[in-house]
Amino acid sequence: MEITSSNEKGNLIINEEAISSIAINAAKDVDGVSSFSSKPMDVVGTIKKGSLKVMSPVRITQDGEDMDISIYINLLPNKKIKTVSENVQHNVHEAILNMTGKEVSKVNVIIAGIDFPENGDSNAPLTSEN
Repeated sequence: MEITSSNEKGNLIINEEAISSIAINAAKDVDGVSSFSSKPMDVVGTIKKGSLKVMSPVRITQDGEDMDISIYINLLPNKKIKTVSENVQHNVHEAILNMTGKEVSKVNVIIAGIDFPENGDSNAPLTSEN
């Protein structure tokens, strides 16, 4: 998918990967976002676009002038889901609008998981055997 706009000077084509990169970079700046998760596999989309599309944490759909963004994120522990989600929505919406001039109708934030530290947390309760 590409976003195309034309004027008297020529055409502007913005590729889906560019919009996806803008969304990821905007979401990275939000406190509480730990990492990104790959979106669930879309078999038809994979066949049409190629297998590399499966790895993207951003899904972009466009219907006429309406553009919807879905972004799959993982949170840091002890962060408020609502606050982080609203901040991601705001940052992604503003970044895409500022960089492309295109309005985003919706930014859907999907919480794919929570990234807990792999090595024991110092605040975790200790257990001992007697």
